[in-house]
Amino acid sequence: MEIGTLIKNRRQTLRVTQQALSEMSGVSVRMIKAIEGGYANPSVGTLEKILNVLGLQLTIIDRQDAEPTPGDQGL
Repeated sequence: MEIGTLIKNRRQTLRVTQQALSEMSGVSVRMIKAIEGGYANPSVGTLEKILNVLGLQLTIIDRQDAEPTPGDQGL
């Protein structure tokens, strides 16, 4: 799942508007719309600000150490 879709779904589940998420995270509404729309490449810091408000955590996994999952192409 794309990060923008995950953010949008979580925001909507929590019934938070893009404007409210912007105010709580300090990230512009324009950037939130771009991330949710899949046409922005946000920094890790920007993602952390948004994810913290939504109660989510950014985790980086070294795919070389991770167990392969069915259908994993190893990209």
